[in-house]
Amino acid sequence: MNYKELIKGGLLKKEKIGFDEISKVLEKAHQKIKSAYVLVKNDDAENGFQLAYEAMLLAGRALVFSYDFRPRATSSHKIVVQFSEIILKKDYKNLTDKFNKARLKRNYLIYGIGLAISKTEAENALKTAEQFVDKISEIIRKKNPQKELI
Repeated sequence: MNYKELIKGGLLKKEKIGFDEISKVLEKAHQKIKSAYVLVKNDDAENGFQLAYEAMLLAGRALVFSYDFRPRATSSHKIVVQFSEIILKKDYKNLTDKFNKARLKRNYLIYGIGLAISKTEAENALKTAEQFVDKISEIIRKKNPQKELI
């Protein structure tokens, strides 16, 4: 799959978003990670996990924006994961797979019942989020070398 298929399927729409706005989205992603660490340290693994996921989602959205697209509102989380998989390719398949697993788990936390997140699981999600946000920041920085992003 390539992102042209996402466009053709109506999952992405063309929209020019400036690097100043993209930078703000990445800043939010970094802040979510910092907040997640505080929560996990204070034995709130579930909310820490959710913030780690949100950091990955924000970074993924920044990646989509950097290609002058916006995901459609319905199923936007899944679209962001798919787009990230396409751009990061096989070199980062493990990272995008973890992002997708976090998406599914977070979805179950919101809409399901009976799922608990352990502290270890939250800590692992945080490590993944840091790696993912850093990789996306690196890609975007290369696309816009005039401005230093986070």
